[in-house]
Amino acid sequence: MRIAVLNYPDAVPTCVTGPADIWSGMARMYPVLTGIPLKTAIQIDFITPVDGKLYAGAPAALQSKTLAAKEVYDLIIIPAMRFEKIELVVAREQLLIKWLQRQYLQGAELASICVGAFLLAATGLLSGKKATTNWLFADKFRSHHPEIEVQDDKVIVDQGRLYSCGGAFSFTSFMIYLIEKFCGHEEAVIASKILMINVHEQPQSAFSIFQFQHTHADETISKAQQHIEKNFGRPITIDQLARHCNMSERNFIRRFEQATTNTPLEYIQRVRVEAAKKMLEGKNEGIEQIASKCGYEDTDYFRKIFKRYVAMTPRAYQEKYGKS
Repeated sequence: MRIAVLNYPDAVPTCVTGPADIWSGMARMYPVLTGIPLKTAIQIDFITPVDGKLYAGAPAALQSKTLAAKEVYDLIIIPAMRFEKIELVVAREQLLIKWLQRQYLQGAELASICVGAFLLAATGLLSGKKATTNWLFADKFRSHHPEIEVQDDKVIVDQGRLYSCGGAFSFTSFMIYLIEKFCGHEEAVIASKILMINVHEQPQSAFSIFQFQHTHADETISKAQQHIEKNFGRPITIDQLARHCNMSERNFIRRFEQATTNTPLEYIQRVRVEAAKKMLEGKNEGIEQIASKCGYEDTDYFRKIFKRYVAMTPRAYQEKYGKS
């Protein structure tokens, strides 16, 4: 099996070397543990653009071999780039983008890590398909690529021969997923045990932080948002917020959703859940006390809302992220 890992300028180093280490580690250790070789040998090349040409080789000898036009890989891994360089990388790496297009047409499968999805999307191959990326940049991805359905609640999205994963270090479980796809279940289990990598079961929402949406230009709605953020522990109704903004309830809901992409109720819930997360991470308080402080007298309802946005119960979240 031939694997290529892109190694372009501004790529995140761990997203370049990490996937290669996982595949090569599995290939080296599998025969040691099982007494039999892998069904297929693993060959890994790092593909680096230099002065208008692509080179394939190990990191220590990047220019050891000019990439032949007819050379086709089974799997190509597209690492994340530094987030502040997304536009620069996509504009600059047209040679890589065209090469990815040709490789896919010749049978290669492509897998992006984190914001590497922007580079995969630039090929046009994801048009009309689904993808994921780091939850922090999901809205940016949507605005750049409305033709792609962004599933930012998913850690891994599989579209047949096109794969994407969420936040940068989720690439560890992503590689185990790809090992199972290409090599088999037993090989993936052994790789997971050798490298002590858990397979992801939780969605990205378990790791995300709600970003208060104040980047719009509607000052009246911003005031309503600030009122929610300061008073989330008290009862808040949509009617009260509308009157606070001197609007009809219907007009207020429309303006609020237009400015923030959330309904007022969703915004209230997300602000309260974010406050609850911070409390669960900090003081060792009971769930009922935290629910009450966040404006929920009905603890069961609080649990339901919390799980909707975080994909785990408040207790599970506290056990995972709270102070021991």
